[in-house]
Amino acid sequence: MSLSVGVREFRQDLADYIDQTEPVTVTRHGRTVGLFVPVRRDRQAEIAAFAEAAGKASELLAELGMTEDAVVEEFDALRGVK
Repeated sequence: MSLSVGVREFRQDLADYIDQTEPVTVTRHGRTVGLFVPVRRDRQAEIAAFAEAAGKASELLAELGMTEDAVVEEFDALRGVK
């Protein structure tokens, strides 16, 4: 079953609806205009993936003999940032 709210209330309380687990039916003047279905993310899997990516980036930098600061400087130079 989904909760039904008006578009103004939905917009005003969006942060609260994002944290819910059940779908929200959004209405305007009593007519359904949309359905919001919050997606539950696996935070532990995301954190593990980021940690793995950071480890691989560190390994690659070490292989190339570069530092993070050198990468930033090179990036800025390519973008024309002083």
